[in-house]
Amino acid sequence: MFPHKRRIVTGSVDKTLRLWDLKTGVMLKMDRHSIGVWRLAVSRDGQLIASGDKGGDVIIWHGEAGESLIQPIKAHPRMIYSLYFSPDGTVLTTGSSDKMMKLWDTKTWQQKENSIECGNAVRCERYSPPGTLLAIATFDNIEIYISGTKKLKYVASFKGHISTNLSLAWTPDGTRLLTGGNESDPTISEWDALT
Repeated sequence: MFPHKRRIVTGSVDKTLRLWDLKTGVMLKMDRHSIGVWRLAVSRDGQLIASGDKGGDVIIWHGEAGESLIQPIKAHPRMIYSLYFSPDGTVLTTGSSDKMMKLWDTKTWQQKENSIECGNAVRCERYSPPGTLLAIATFDNIEIYISGTKKLKYVASFKGHISTNLSLAWTPDGTRLLTGGNESDPTISEWDALT
């Protein structure tokens, strides 16, 4: 959903990306990937949409016009599991089954130097509201890094859930991290970001 809550973007395994007007229910724009769309992200200001597909490609779209801004980026060799914009919109993170979490400069769309090899498939990543911390959920662990520097600084790693870690969310004040497990551990856990 967009910040102004007037539009939403959807993606599908049928390869389509659709932009909708929530008030009227009218589809405003439709475009396509060459393979099924697996993940979507909208920048905080609503100006950028990122879509990732099952083949590892990412396409960046204009949030208002719905037009692609760049040629597809081959971000990963395999499926894009996660996409997320930093709070200030200067970085796009991508995570994949290739065990990598990559960062992309949203001005140049070049990969930044501080990508992370996570040891297992990356399911989700989320910046804390002020953008100072970056949490990464892999199949095995939750990893925390300090962001905002040239190289991400490792802070902690811990076992979030019995099986797979599927989702992350920060509380609005950034003091707590919420994690979600899969069907083997269908719980939500709350973690103190200071400890």
